[in-house]
Amino acid sequence: MLSLTGCQAGGRKNKTEGTKEKRLERPSSAQELGVADNRRGRRRAPLVSLSLEQALRASDDILELLPVATCVCDLDGRIVQYNRRAAEIWGRAPQPGETHDVFTAACKFYGADGQRLPHSKLAEVLQTGQPVRDEEVRVERPNGLSVEILLNIDPLFDAHSKLMGAVSCFQDVTDRRRMVEALEQSRHDLRQQEQRWGATYEHATIGIVEIDAEGRFLRVNEAICAITGLSRDELLGWRLFNRTHPDDRGMDEELYRRQVKDEIGFYSIEKRFVRKDGRVIWCAIRSSTVRDARGNFIYGVRVVQDVTERKESEERQKLLIDELNHRVKNTLATVQSLANQTARGAASPEAFRDAFEGRLIALSQAHDQLTRRHWKSADLRGIVTGATAPYLGRAHEQITTVGEDVTVTPRAALTLALAFHELTTNAAKYGALSSGPAGRIEVHWRIVRGVNLPPRLWIEWRESGGPSVVVPSRQGFGSRFIVGSVAAELQGKAQLHFDFSGLRCTMEIPLEAAVPAQVPAGEWD
Repeated sequence: MLSLTGCQAGGRKNKTEGTKEKRLERPSSAQELGVADNRRGRRRAPLVSLSLEQALRASDDILELLPVATCVCDLDGRIVQYNRRAAEIWGRAPQPGETHDVFTAACKFYGADGQRLPHSKLAEVLQTGQPVRDEEVRVERPNGLSVEILLNIDPLFDAHSKLMGAVSCFQDVTDRRRMVEALEQSRHDLRQQEQRWGATYEHATIGIVEIDAEGRFLRVNEAICAITGLSRDELLGWRLFNRTHPDDRGMDEELYRRQVKDEIGFYSIEKRFVRKDGRVIWCAIRSSTVRDARGNFIYGVRVVQDVTERKESEERQKLLIDELNHRVKNTLATVQSLANQTARGAASPEAFRDAFEGRLIALSQAHDQLTRRHWKSADLRGIVTGATAPYLGRAHEQITTVGEDVTVTPRAALTLALAFHELTTNAAKYGALSSGPAGRIEVHWRIVRGVNLPPRLWIEWRESGGPSVVVPSRQGFGSRFIVGSVAAELQGKAQLHFDFSGLRCTMEIPLEAAVPAQVPAGEWD
């Protein structure tokens, strides 16, 4: 604080200051002082306290050199001295003899907590004699504009420690305050963004990983753990390509190497990944990088999605299309062969139509069963039922099927469907279904596993209760088709036994040709 011990009431300097110092002349009156000062062009109002005035004369020019706005008030609050920076912040100059309270009466003062202050901080110092240090006050001007002011106010005491005024140094920190507020808002927004990103990162349904230039995992989310079957700790100890399928590793490694070198911005790839449980899955990868302002690589970001189901569906679709093309060709060939063979044995156009139509219906029914199972297999019991369906309206006990549940291949399904159709048609015309309810048909099947023979599917068609059987003089289309198709299409053996009590047909088909191969558990798709 400033203590005016170097001045006396009469306006003379202390003798100890030396005889060479210039003496301050005391004006005849306060009015004369004010006039003299106005002639010198200084910003000073008439003073009442002569001792304060004498001290201020020596510092008047120095005040303009100060880097902050400064004003001095006497004990009554009159502004006795101020510099140009103070007038710039105030926006105007005070009138001679005007007190600080009157000068700022139209302004409103608010503390750092936003509460309105009852009076200015300068008035508070003049009342209490206590200094104010680095306090920020918002001043609302009459025009509605506000400025943020940083205040430092010291009370002034005379040689007898009597309060005689105060000096206020203040700065306009509005811009700084705005920058601080903007910085705080930016930090707040950044924290919220990080929280949102963190929540999105952890709860996303797709895998997200961050990796270094060598492919080491730096950060992973829960979704990638679920996709790979590995824990977070296990993944963070791995490199990117450790569990990539060997056939897909080279391409991904090369693309990532080029990406780290900034030769490419981002890339997408679909590759196989070996899970912890050994299962192979397909993953769709989108890889990008994060770089600093100079373009240096910081880390890579990879978004991973499990597309195994889609890839399997695409593979099934491709297989179905290929199989459909194959089956269409085979079906057309089969239809053509059926037409030719039927025409050769038909006695009239009507007989040809009836026989050909029946065989096409049997073929169509077999196709329906295969379509329901995506052309992968068909149920043997369903094939027998489909072939004998036109005659099931009779007593149910006339046709019986006995055998375990067996699933056969598409090729076996088509061949057996036509064979059972030929047997059923023959039974309806000449055999067990031609003479009334006494006729019986039993269809048995089982899988036979011999010691020295490969496993095979054994099927028997046995008729009884019908007309006596006579061995035919020539082999018709049905007989030729059954024996020939089982041998040619299924590498099996079919025999027709014309027993006196009823026709009997046996078929033995290698199991590998009749039943779809079983994929061992855990085998890669």
